[in-house]
Amino acid sequence: MYKEVGTPSPSTRRGGAPDWLDEGPNARRVLAASDVRVGVALSSRAMAKKRTKRHGASGKGSEPPPSGAENADDLEKENVADGAEAEGETPSDKATADDAAKEESVAERSASESSETTAEGEKKAEAESPKTPSKGAAWGDPIARFEAGWTRLETRLITWVLIAQLLSMVAWVLLSGLSSPLQSGNAAGLVMRAILGAVGFGLGAYYATRKLDNTRRSLATIGGILLGAAVAKLWRSSGVEYFDNIKAWLQEGSTLTLMGGLRGVATRLTLWLALLGGSLATASGKHINIDVIFRFVPARLRKPIAIVNYCAAALVCLGAVWGFFDHIAIESYGAKAEDTASAKISIAGERMGDHFFLLRKQLVLDLKTFPHIVTGDRFDRWMSAEEWNGWVKGAGFSEKYPPELVETILVPPDAPPHTPLVLAPDGESTRGILVHDLSLVFPFGMLVIALRFLLRVLLALSGHIEVDPDAAHKEEIGAHHSETVAEPKGGV
Repeated sequence: MYKEVGTPSPSTRRGGAPDWLDEGPNARRVLAASDVRVGVALSSRAMAKKRTKRHGASGKGSEPPPSGAENADDLEKENVADGAEAEGETPSDKATADDAAKEESVAERSASESSETTAEGEKKAEAESPKTPSKGAAWGDPIARFEAGWTRLETRLITWVLIAQLLSMVAWVLLSGLSSPLQSGNAAGLVMRAILGAVGFGLGAYYATRKLDNTRRSLATIGGILLGAAVAKLWRSSGVEYFDNIKAWLQEGSTLTLMGGLRGVATRLTLWLALLGGSLATASGKHINIDVIFRFVPARLRKPIAIVNYCAAALVCLGAVWGFFDHIAIESYGAKAEDTASAKISIAGERMGDHFFLLRKQLVLDLKTFPHIVTGDRFDRWMSAEEWNGWVKGAGFSEKYPPELVETILVPPDAPPHTPLVLAPDGESTRGILVHDLSLVFPFGMLVIALRFLLRVLLALSGHIEVDPDAAHKEEIGAHHSETVAEPKGGV
């Protein structure tokens, strides 16, 4: 009985290659040439071994084998001669050798012709493919370079802002867990110590066993992780007061207090991320827009409509700039709603100057407080009333504020220790005082986005950017299409 052989599946054509490689004449020529070259190489290797063995048996083993650079005709003659010199060779063997030599010569010539045909096809395809024209008018090149540099700057900035946000959130969670008292019944302290113990013991075991094989090293690392988590209960009460002091200092008596603490910093950094992301999205044309109608507009009208769209978006952003600033000037800086725009800007600038003066003084206090925090001293007990008064008198407050206002922040000599937190002589609370200034990120971010839209207007006029609705997503669309095409149709 004969077993019927069906057509090979697409996934097993040409030695297991997917069938998408078999599309087009050039692809078929490349695969054919590859098959021929493999056959020629194997045949040449077998003939060389046969000659070497025969020459060694006849005392001619010292002669070097033929050079691989010989042409097809020389190789054919040599193969025929070798067949004639073989001892005890029958006429049928000689005919077989002649046929093999002829087939090898024909195969080499076919491979050479296939290679030349493939090269000609590639050159023809390159000649027929449309060349990418130079993008944009010359007058727009400086604008395009400026926009590219601006994008690189914002890309680096958003990276650092993201890192700062992650660090602030991690610090808040870490300190909250390590400072959790035993009496609170909160498991955060135990969980945080288990995580730190697992990380510490795991890393220690990993580096201590670096001379062992991978299996033993992995087992040792896993054992260290489990051991570190298991011993968390043994040091549950260790460092509670120490880390509570650090957390209290950051929240109640440091520069972060002026910004709303660690959580306030994380909140403001989130706003920065959102506005920086909006600016980068606008620069790449990936901002939110409704383009349903735009897709049905004739191609010759798309550029004017896109320019009008960019200008309208810029006007909206500029309106939001003043709206946010006006609200902050009234609610945070004490300006009146009926004040003129110049008066509001003046008041905001004056108040920002006072806030940054207090920020500089708080940084000085932080440098004085930090050594006491490291050694374990309570942050609110190291500074006596006399030290506080002496610091205030020498910090330059009298140059910024009237003397009678400076006197209001001095304390009696017999007063208890003073918290190292700067006070405002005008009576403004310094807790979260910089939140007002950090809120200006709203109008500033909208101004940046408005400038981005205006830049897109200029780049669209110069031809440096495309106004096609899918232009901003061509890379994603192309990558998705390539993955879809590259996926074998026949499966695994």
